[in-house]
Amino acid sequence: MTPNPRLFSIFLAMSNFKLISRPLGTIQCYVLQRDDGAELEILSGYGGGLNAWRIPVAKNGAGVTGSDKLDLLFGYREGDDIYKMGPDTNAGCRLAPFPGRTAYAKFTWSGNTYALINNVSWAPHALHGFLQNKEWKFESFENDSESCTAVFTCGWPGAFAGFPFPFKATNKVTFTGESYTVEASVQNTGKALMPYSEGWHPYYSLGEKVDSLKMTLPESKLALLDQADLPTGNFKDNTRFVGGRAIGDEFINDCFCLGGDFSSATAQSQTQAHVFLEGSAGKLDIWQQAGQGQYNAIQIYTPPTQASIAIEPMTSEPDALNHHRGLIEIPPEDSRKFTFGAKFQKK
Repeated sequence: MTPNPRLFSIFLAMSNFKLISRPLGTIQCYVLQRDDGAELEILSGYGGGLNAWRIPVAKNGAGVTGSDKLDLLFGYREGDDIYKMGPDTNAGCRLAPFPGRTAYAKFTWSGNTYALINNVSWAPHALHGFLQNKEWKFESFENDSESCTAVFTCGWPGAFAGFPFPFKATNKVTFTGESYTVEASVQNTGKALMPYSEGWHPYYSLGEKVDSLKMTLPESKLALLDQADLPTGNFKDNTRFVGGRAIGDEFINDCFCLGGDFSSATAQSQTQAHVFLEGSAGKLDIWQQAGQGQYNAIQIYTPPTQASIAIEPMTSEPDALNHHRGLIEIPPEDSRKFTFGAKFQKK
């Protein structure tokens, strides 16, 4: 959806933020931009992805110019990139109603077995749900002198026999320049209890190879996998990166489950889990709300290029539709909300 240009004329002149329509090839893309050039790019035409996050920086002690920007998110930069890279990377996208693998593209719920689609060539599983390549509808934009907020929605009609549970997903994205926050909500629009899990797939960068970055993880347990790369239900204490250290040449493709028994927790007992990335340009504080029915797992992946690192908030380890650990059950017409974000601090 392209907003009416007249809409923008009513935005407050005193605001430091504006919304720009900047398509990427033929794919609709919106930019939340501060007046100094800091911007967050949202690829609404493909998965509602967080596609770029650019911060003005000074180079070699000189003043900041319009072209001196550090891009903190790895995404698609050309229109053709989306179709070439999208199915494998799902960069920046929301993953719902399941993140990661669902074993052998099927699951059992309430005595019924549902067949999903094997949507990857390298494994016999279903991957990342249904919304990661869908068009999201622009709903609203608000701004003031401190931040701006854009809202996008995407509906799943439930017409597919493999997941006959309709729902509406909403992304509320708030941007200050040095930080962003995403409130991701989902409403069960059907008439039956809906099984649900979700996550996001942002790739972060600090303008250098990730092997030179220092990463700090919260205390967690590593989900152990079988030969099909599926969780076994067994865990071991994670000691890697808890005190903070360089990533180096270590390959990471693991799910770190946050400690604590949230089964009897309440909404008021939620807490934040933080991952820190530090490089020569500055430090990223990547956080997610944890607690009952929240983002209680962190999937981390280092691509072979080492140009970025995926740090993915998820409600549980992959295959939740089958193992049901951390699976969220949403009654008809009920909603759930999940929150994560990141903040950058320059050196």
